[in-house]
Amino acid sequence: MNPLVIAQAAGGGFNPSLILMVALFAVLIFMMFRGRKKQAAQQEKLKNNTVPGAKVMTNSGIFGTVVGVDAEDRVQVEVSPGVVLTLHRQAIATFLDKDAATPAAADEPAAPSSTTETPEESLRRLNDEGKDERNA
Repeated sequence: MNPLVIAQAAGGGFNPSLILMVALFAVLIFMMFRGRKKQAAQQEKLKNNTVPGAKVMTNSGIFGTVVGVDAEDRVQVEVSPGVVLTLHRQAIATFLDKDAATPAAADEPAAPSSTTETPEESLRRLNDEGKDERNA
């Protein structure tokens, strides 16, 4: 047999699939770090916005106002007058008011914002999304 053919068959040449595998691995690593960075930023935003007076919606769809926060990531949410739920900080899904970072003054009650919708309006809007004339 020809020694040149044997040397080429042994893998002494350029392999383009190796470059493709390395590039895909680099993209995978980049996406993993990017996801962790976004998650950390979201957790920091949640921690900064969870202040007494902030109007929130929990993951289970309960609307309320933050009454207190303790050091162990427990949040007291008042859902109706006299009813206070104790939740973990991560149970808060959405902040309803735009000024969540500024707590409401303790002396004066929070005035309803003209841009903040009530829970009933939110449910009505969410139920109507995606409907058109055919399935109204």
